[in-house]
Amino acid sequence: MKKEYKDLLNYWLEIDFVYIANKAGFLSKRLEVDEVYVNKTIHILDKMTRDENIDKNIVITILALLWEHADKERYDIRQVALLFLSRIGYPTSAIICDEGFDKKNCLFSPVHSLIQELSIMAHQEKNEVKICNKNFLLTDYQKKIWDAFDSDKKIVGISAPTSAGKSFVIALKIMYELSRKNMDVVYIVPTLSLINQVTEDFNSLRKEFGIENCLISSTYQSNQSDFNYIYVLTQEKAIASFDLNENAFNKNLVFVVDEVQNIERMQDENDERAKVLFDALLEFSYKENVLKVIVSGPRIENIDSFASDFFKDEAVDCSTNISPVLNITYSIAKYGRDYYFKQYCALTAKANQCKIEDSSMIIGYGKSKYDESYLEYLGLIVNKLGSNNQNLIFAPTVATARNIALSLKGKKNGEVQALVDYYKETVRDNYALSQALNNGVAYNHARLPMHVRRTVEKAISNKVVSNVVCTTTLLQGVNLPAQNIFIRNPHLYEKKSGQTPELTNYEMANLRGRAGRLLKDFVGRTFVLDENSFGETEGYEQEELFDNPEKELPTGFEVQYENYSAEIATALDNKMVVNDEMQGYGHLVSYIRQTVMRYDSGAKARLDNVGIHLTKEQVAAIILKMNELEVPREICSKNRYWDPMILNEIYTSDICDVPNSPIDRKAKDKLANVLKELRNNPCTSYMYNKYIPREYRNGRMRHIMCDDAIKWAKGIKLCDLLKGSYYDGPDGMDHIDNTIDMLERTVSYKLPLLLKPIYDMKLPESTFLSTLQVGANIPGIRHMIEIGIPRETAIYLYEKCFASEEGWEDEVEEKKIRQLIKDKFNELPYWIQVQLNYLI
Repeated sequence: MKKEYKDLLNYWLEIDFVYIANKAGFLSKRLEVDEVYVNKTIHILDKMTRDENIDKNIVITILALLWEHADKERYDIRQVALLFLSRIGYPTSAIICDEGFDKKNCLFSPVHSLIQELSIMAHQEKNEVKICNKNFLLTDYQKKIWDAFDSDKKIVGISAPTSAGKSFVIALKIMYELSRKNMDVVYIVPTLSLINQVTEDFNSLRKEFGIENCLISSTYQSNQSDFNYIYVLTQEKAIASFDLNENAFNKNLVFVVDEVQNIERMQDENDERAKVLFDALLEFSYKENVLKVIVSGPRIENIDSFASDFFKDEAVDCSTNISPVLNITYSIAKYGRDYYFKQYCALTAKANQCKIEDSSMIIGYGKSKYDESYLEYLGLIVNKLGSNNQNLIFAPTVATARNIALSLKGKKNGEVQALVDYYKETVRDNYALSQALNNGVAYNHARLPMHVRRTVEKAISNKVVSNVVCTTTLLQGVNLPAQNIFIRNPHLYEKKSGQTPELTNYEMANLRGRAGRLLKDFVGRTFVLDENSFGETEGYEQEELFDNPEKELPTGFEVQYENYSAEIATALDNKMVVNDEMQGYGHLVSYIRQTVMRYDSGAKARLDNVGIHLTKEQVAAIILKMNELEVPREICSKNRYWDPMILNEIYTSDICDVPNSPIDRKAKDKLANVLKELRNNPCTSYMYNKYIPREYRNGRMRHIMCDDAIKWAKGIKLCDLLKGSYYDGPDGMDHIDNTIDMLERTVSYKLPLLLKPIYDMKLPESTFLSTLQVGANIPGIRHMIEIGIPRETAIYLYEKCFASEEGWEDEVEEKKIRQLIKDKFNELPYWIQVQLNYLI
């Protein structure tokens, strides 16, 4: 970097550093923006933006800080930003500076110079795209992604910082293709929150472009109409579609996997979600009707090679390290008895720092407990540094997120009270989120009921509250508006016990990237309240403490197989049933047996493809052993994560009766008895322990789970399930969250997976597992939930609007549901409406 560029960069970083340190009360010194330096900055930026080899991140950083700190009434920064950002191919960032930007016609406000006006228009023209007579302005990087779709190469690999706008341009290009072609789209996302967000984004674009022959669904429709479908699915829903119908997704389609970095832990025996994502990608890699594959994630190393290896075709590399949003990390460090305030920027080798003049306010440094004194300190810091901003506060656990939210204060608008009343009515009077919202604070974690998740995320998006507390759900790609992120340390626990999890350096970089969003902010700031804890954690090097590392992703099990090949061979040769003693390799034994059951002699090629290299003789020997099993192959295929040896044990055993329906006589007792039998059988206990959390495996708590499961399956409302003194008192909030978690994760997801083999064998036509999964017994309600309507909202719609309609006791077509909702939409309360927008 040239010295004058470096000096200019350091000047503006120091301006921001002193401003933030002063705002926090850590430094009394002040720095005023020098008029000479403003003029000098404009002059140097003019020179920099004419240099084709300049690092665009430097230009964006200086311009962002100029915009933040220079007097906009005194200096026409808008005109400068328009010109310079257009030159470097990032005109979209200039939209923040131009209140008069004409979004409809994609035009900036006029500038003073005709020559500059023509220059801006010329640069802008290169980055414009048109869809259905509507213009959109893209960055150079987004335009590169757009053009890559039209490449002869089948695969597009996309890797970029979190705020680069990659998901938006993917959605935009897909809608453009759907306006011209007859095809489906499968869009894989890691979480239910992202399903909601992506579905809403696609639906907004569909309406904007007037594309009528397109439906957006979160469930695969086997009896397709003439419509083009955009399936927005989690990996679990995608793989379940293949298990139910091996010919699923047989129309020409574009396949998109977003947040692909979640495949990283596929070799971890306990991370089933990563393995499911891996299998979903594999299934689509073998489909010949896939026209285009889009693989996307933040800062993935060699994304094109990864995608090409996985899908066995050439890939276009769309990678960048340019972020249109400046991310700065501030931290508090302790050296001896003194505290220091530090500033980290990816463009500088050394952090700015100053000694904190008055450190008496700092509490709980070096500790992990979130007690009352620390929460008071946290609230003070958030108020000082986050005033008049949207703030995200990271919490290590669900309980901590709730406690932080209840301790903070924030700003709120008039929409809050209706939301508070809605939660009190549909969850419980003492629901913690209602209390937090009353104080202008929300929280988002894995234990929110679906109707709460969808509405609170909409409220956060609408900036109904200013402070939001989040757990690791924030790492899964959910876009929540925020200028600031606050994080204490990398610990994902309050009390250390055994091998406790930590945020990795890569995850921390993703978290920091959530501060500031394209088209919304120029600068995003992360505040680390305990820098020393990061330096003491494995994976964080002091010299590169808050850098932006890339992630290398696996394309198979090769390393793991090589490490355990002898143990795996022994298990296969001796027909050993997968059990708890096969730590690190049991899932590979199941995987090999399942692949052989599915593909017979073709299994060798499939296994080679994922790094499991067996000889023809080994495969032949496994085929012989699998042929000795009595369990039908189709049963094994429908239960791909079960060891066929265990399935054979169930098939040849006299399993007790299971309920056919939640309204069966003694349904709860039958459910409890079959769970007890699975627990006590040495062959099935491994799977029982895998799917049933420890607290619900035995005695009274298992019976409570079974009782709640049957009520849930009957369609009893959540607010009625949460009645009783158990949910009152000081532990009531914990009990509410724990019961919701048990219903949403164990009853709806894990319990059906555990029971599925038995139902496939004994009662294949039963709908009982479906009632557990969705939480309803009436077919019309079940189908509403299956197409993405939150359970409590589906029950509300049935009771308030549809109960008098004919046919709701039977299966109801999605088309009819959509039409009825459209007819009744304007009569529904606002917080019900926001959950249904994607259907109309």
